[in-house]
Amino acid sequence: MKAYGDEKSERKEYTELVRGTRYLAPGGIMLYIIPSYRFSDRQIARFLATHFEDVALTRFTDEDYPDFRQCIFIGKKKESKTKRFDELLYQKFLDCNSEHFIETEVKPADQLIGEQTWTVPAVKPEVATFYTRIEQKEEFYSLIHNNKGFTAFKERTRPKSLSIGGDPIINIAQGQMALLLASGAVNGVLGEGERLHVVQGMEVVTQVVTEEKTEHSTITKSRTKREVSVKVITPKGIVKKLM
Repeated sequence: MKAYGDEKSERKEYTELVRGTRYLAPGGIMLYIIPSYRFSDRQIARFLATHFEDVALTRFTDEDYPDFRQCIFIGKKKESKTKRFDELLYQKFLDCNSEHFIETEVKPADQLIGEQTWTVPAVKPEVATFYTRIEQKEEFYSLIHNNKGFTAFKERTRPKSLSIGGDPIINIAQGQMALLLASGAVNGVLGEGERLHVVQGMEVVTQVVTEEKTEHSTITKSRTKREVSVKVITPKGIVKKLM
């Protein structure tokens, strides 16, 4: 299995053991549950036999062990900087590769109750102090108003408006007129006073079929033709249709 941030794929029992021990306080109690045969892994066995004391190894109860085949390690993290390697404990872990050893030499968890106790050390966390004060909101008005990010936000959220006025420099092509139709700019009431018009525009789509005769056959071609139709009512009530 390859976890996030890892460079290679590997079993995670040993990796998580090292990570968990790193954050465990000296004198803290480690509960480590993995498949029983994994305790015979030399890396895991050596690490446990080096970094922990007051150790107990127990397995799941007789009712649950056949289904899960897992053992529970309980140990206190050593407080001294110099860690002494426990050879006998190391050998016991290596023997966990044998199911016969697990069933005969490792007690079920329900039989371990009351035989050995561990004390979880109290932790005194250091709370960082900080200073706050209440500010007047008026002091932030000018800062927000002159902020470049806030100015850009206002520009992005400003309502879009379409302004049409004056005469076009050149005649409007059909493509440009179609764009005006799609945007709704040539529908409704336009202009003021004597230049007030009621305009309705639409796009007329037709199919144009042509035939081309060759020496041996006739080729039929079909293309789509798009035209713009605009109806205008002038202030005098005259209806005009531009096609």
